Amino acid sequence: MGVAVRPLPALSYKGSRDLLAKIRRLVEQHQIESLVIGLPLNMDGTTGESASQARKFMQTLQSQLNLRLTAVDERLTTVEAVELWRNMSLRQQKKYRSVDSLAAALILQRFLEEP
Repeated sequence: MGVAVRPLPALSYKGSRDLLAKIRRLVEQHQIESLVIGLPLNMDGTTGESASQARKFMQTLQSQLNLRLTAVDERLTTVEAVELWRNMSLRQQKKYRSVDSLAAALILQRFLEEP
C-alpha cells in the first residue's frame, strides 16, 4: 500500500496557531501527504461541540496545509488505549510514548481496517 505508520509524540496544545505550526513542521519533516483525524462524536453518534471544533480545525488544516484529511470516529479509543497500556510491557509503552499516542494509533488502525 505504500503506507508507513510510526507513532510520534503527542503534541501539547497551547492554542490553535501553535498546534498548526507543530503539525506543519511534522508534515514537512516526515513528508506527510495525508492525515487521519479523530472525530470525538457523542456516544449516540451525534455531533457535539467537540466534534464541531474538530471539524473546524480540519478546515483550517485543509486550507493551510492542503493535505488529504479523513475524519475517523474516535469514540472509546482512549478507554481502549488505557486498558491496552496497563497490559503492555515497559518496552511496548516506550514504543508508543504515551496513552494519547496509543489512542492515535488505534484511530489509525480503525481507518486502515475500514472497507
